[in-house]
Amino acid sequence: MGLGDSVVSQARLIPRWWVAIVVTMLFLATLVGLVITLVANGALAWSGASMLVAFAALLVAAVSALVRPRRRREPEVAVDGTRIFRAPMLTVVGLLVAWLMLLATAALWAYLALTDFAALESPGFSLVTIVAALASLPDVLRLVTGRLHRWTLELGPETLTYRGYRADVTVRCRDIRGAAIQQRNPAGVRIDLRASADDIVVPITAFAVPAEQLVEEIHRARKAASAR
Repeated sequence: MGLGDSVVSQARLIPRWWVAIVVTMLFLATLVGLVITLVANGALAWSGASMLVAFAALLVAAVSALVRPRRRREPEVAVDGTRIFRAPMLTVVGLLVAWLMLLATAALWAYLALTDFAALESPGFSLVTIVAALASLPDVLRLVTGRLHRWTLELGPETLTYRGYRADVTVRCRDIRGAAIQQRNPAGVRIDLRASADDIVVPITAFAVPAEQLVEEIHRARKAASAR
């Protein structure tokens, strides 16, 4: 696919069958957490409650990111004319709550592993969860120091800035060769940069507007900067 000024006609980038599988699995996991919370006692009930909240939050984030209709919307516009696209709060808050609750679940299971190992219903799954929580601790540090970002695309008079999770990239609009829709890995918009700079990939699941609109906005910002 070329990265010129043409915009690909609107197509569904996230297959419906994949959306259905993800939403169904998260819904069932939420029900499991609810059942554990209602029928279990002690630490198992607490872990069930945290899993319930975590999977319910993930379900909200998945519906926001995958099911929400993507319609053309006017972005936020700053005083200097910068056009700002941000990830929906439901997506961001849902993922954040799910992550924090899974950390709480891992902490509880780690405590049980040290004090009452027999209380763990599934030691193998518990160990995997604990290891995953430990691996995410660097991102906790990034979160509290402001280096973990809400997905945002800013198109200014002279520069383009993309922030998303760990990414924080600012480039001159004149250094953009073009932009095009990327179908997979991840589905979204690929921004082609001049010279040897790595391309920027903006995942469409993080935004509430169609990929076509982002491509058009990027082309418009590049042309406006080149005309100056």
